[in-house]
Amino acid sequence: MDMKLHSLFRPIQANGRRPSNPYREWLPSPILQPYISCYWASEPLLTADKANEMNSLSVDRVIPDGCTDILFEQDLKGNSYRIRYCGIFDSPFTIVYDTDHPVRKLGVRFFPGGAHLFLKASLSEFTNQFCSLDAIGVCAEGELGEQVFAENTMEARIRIIEQHLIKLFHARNTVEDHLMKNLLYRILDAGGNLPIARLAESEYISPRQMHRKFNQWIGLSPKRFSEIIRFQTVVRDIRQRQYSDWSMAALQHGFFDQAHLNHEFKRFYGETPSAAAEEYRSMSVLYNTSPI
Repeated sequence: MDMKLHSLFRPIQANGRRPSNPYREWLPSPILQPYISCYWASEPLLTADKANEMNSLSVDRVIPDGCTDILFEQDLKGNSYRIRYCGIFDSPFTIVYDTDHPVRKLGVRFFPGGAHLFLKASLSEFTNQFCSLDAIGVCAEGELGEQVFAENTMEARIRIIEQHLIKLFHARNTVEDHLMKNLLYRILDAGGNLPIARLAESEYISPRQMHRKFNQWIGLSPKRFSEIIRFQTVVRDIRQRQYSDWSMAALQHGFFDQAHLNHEFKRFYGETPSAAAEEYRSMSVLYNTSPI
């Protein structure tokens, strides 16, 4: 992938609203920045005062963002852990926090197309699925888990993960795909509003060839991926509080009308744009990024 793509698109999630489970992000090292959007962590606060805030009406969600993740989870009571690869999802779900079984989460969020270079498999095999790292041959899950969770700080855990990913990056003999970069550039630059036939024509390939390419590198069809990117542009503008007129917002982003915007947005968010705007108004700082 290309760092220039990051200037066109930054994936946005809908968590970080619960004071009892603060959310943070860290930037990857320069060698991995073309492929990884960020490292992220959600770590439960175990004090009684914070635990009581779980009764808040705030809702944390996982929403489609065009990315895939490696997810590290540690059960803080049982001191057990698991590591999974999370394929691309095209539907949302809410996050349930169990105060009796607090779980520390640490993730690697791959930029669209970035994970394929590490997995060397068609990402469509993992769409809407969680898979163990052992099953997909990324690493020996037990060994990496022991190293990561033996560290006491999030920064130290991220350094262990980075070392493994850089080693894997060199071992895979990664080869860039300029066609895929061009296709992603056109979609991201258009905010997901480029007709699929025109997208194929722009790169002189058939729609069938392009579909195969997206299955391999993204895990979704170019049409569905474009829909997610368009949805993400609406979420970005909602977070920046740019809308007071939803009919105008619909036209601005290529929807037929407000009803079309509401229908498509609810498919990916679980609520209407106006409900999402209310949720984002009440949330804590979502993107607390820190360099490693």
